[in-house]
Amino acid sequence: MATTTTRFTRPVDASDLTRRTTLGILTAVVSVLVLRAAVDLAGLAVGAGGTNDPFAVLPLLATTVVAGVGAAVAYAVLDRFTARPARNFTALAAAVFTLMLVPVVAFAPTLGVTAVGQAVLVAFHAVVAVPIVAFVTGALRR
Repeated sequence: MATTTTRFTRPVDASDLTRRTTLGILTAVVSVLVLRAAVDLAGLAVGAGGTNDPFAVLPLLATTVVAGVGAAVAYAVLDRFTARPARNFTALAAAVFTLMLVPVVAFAPTLGVTAVGQAVLVAFHAVVAVPIVAFVTGALRR
């Protein structure tokens, strides 16, 4: 009988998935705030500003938390209904990441975001997505 080893460990229960998600969200929050500080220190001309500023701290924190919670819910559903939740979740996360770049390209310029600002927004998306996916799937363990 052959045995199969996997790089990803399935969550034991809901509290395990909650712990993973929390660690992913905390890592993503720290990463996005560090990147935002670096952008500010570098003095990059990102554009925008005002009430719909996508670079403000509150929208960055809120969307990071929402992304993490959404990821946990999606993973829980995939864990329940599929045999390979980590693989399926990673594919879903890649598709969602790609779709979330559409507003960066199509809508952000209407807010006054420059091309540099768009690149920064893509980087924000990446530094949020990577740790959340890594922790939720179990690729990173404490």
